[in-house]
Amino acid sequence: MGAGTDMAAERELVVSRLIDAPRRLAFKAWTQPEHIARWWGPQGFTTIHCDMDVRVGGAYRFGMRSPQGSEHWKRGVYREIVEPERIVFTFA
Repeated sequence: MGAGTDMAAERELVVSRLIDAPRRLAFKAWTQPEHIARWWGPQGFTTIHCDMDVRVGGAYRFGMRSPQGSEHWKRGVYREIVEPERIVFTFA
């Protein structure tokens, strides 16, 4: 790799999960703040902030608090949305 190469742009992680639920319900769980705030993050963590602009090019930002009180923030951009079957997003 040459100097100045963006290594993060060359890495990709694909996570896939089979969920025993109707597609539309699973899609809502991933795209509506009132749903995602209830399950996002490790067990015992609480969602303290959830901002989502669910559209291609839109962004999200989540804040979580651990049981010990430390805060953890996640953000990303939606790259592809095909309702109700596919959501592609970045995660940082």
